[in-house]
Amino acid sequence: MKACVIHAAKDVRLDTRDEAPLADGEARLSFAYGGVCGSDIHYVSHGRVGDSVVRDPMTLGHEFSATVAEVHPEVTGLSPGTKVAVNPALPCGGCAFCREGRTNLCTNMRFMGSAARRPHQHGGFAERPVVAASQCIPLPEDADLRHVAMAEPYAVALHAAALAGDLSGRIVLITGAGVIGQLLAVAARRAGAAEIVMADVVPAALDRSRELGADNVLNSGDPREVTAFLSEPRIDVAFEASGAPKAFDLCIEALRPAGTLLQVGFLPPAAPITMAKLLTRELRILGTYRFVDEFAEAVRQIVDDEVDLRPIISADMTLNDPNAVFRTAQDKVNTLKVMVHF
Repeated sequence: MKACVIHAAKDVRLDTRDEAPLADGEARLSFAYGGVCGSDIHYVSHGRVGDSVVRDPMTLGHEFSATVAEVHPEVTGLSPGTKVAVNPALPCGGCAFCREGRTNLCTNMRFMGSAARRPHQHGGFAERPVVAASQCIPLPEDADLRHVAMAEPYAVALHAAALAGDLSGRIVLITGAGVIGQLLAVAARRAGAAEIVMADVVPAALDRSRELGADNVLNSGDPREVTAFLSEPRIDVAFEASGAPKAFDLCIEALRPAGTLLQVGFLPPAAPITMAKLLTRELRILGTYRFVDEFAEAVRQIVDDEVDLRPIISADMTLNDPNAVFRTAQDKVNTLKVMVHF
């Protein structure tokens, strides 16, 4: 089968790989659609995401939908031809965090398309990936598999919004107008936010944010706009989705006393950030990582037509040329979510 494989930084290929035999509890899928994530882009650009370093060839991809092709004889509840959403997380179920229900913090997590462990956990960007049957959520026959492939990043946004607490009537700032930023806006709006301000340094990204429903936008690369915005700190909740230290600082400056900052994007190691107002304004800062049961909720909202995330998809491409896919995905001026297929 064909698979999109990262070998090292700037070395991504369409390889041919042998299909693995099915073990007890597993299902073989027929890949439908997959979304290129920021972590996939980091692996291709830098050969790593934070402390997760590519040391061996690894199939990329953790945002995808599929159709069941084959199941192990002991598997029940799935059958060939069933459309499925695939949860890329496979927690161990036995560590202290799993026992507490905080499976996103599992100390033995196997997450698809991740180099955090060795051997690496292969991802789903393959013609016939094998997953645990428990990772599959069966879908109605008429489910839009392209739309369902948005469930994983939307689950990240739903988890962050849940950690923020009650957003009803709140003024929300989101820094980073990429895919996660836009999905955070959807999640915050559904949670009752009264006003959503989207900040970014790319004017084209801000124009898209207006079209996608942000109430106000802020060009955080324009000192005059920033000075005016910060003249009266009024933000109740800030979601930092860019991973840029200057965006973190902007959130701190913009938050009113007793406000909350959710760090969603990966900050670089030893990031130079300013924390003085953390003390004087009694701010609350929380890290937010992946999701728990929000994945199933994201799938439900998509399948039940409670949200329409399709406007965030800006390109559909074949994986026959992975380098072209990642060139497009890295173009933050013209591109949001790149959806891939075979």
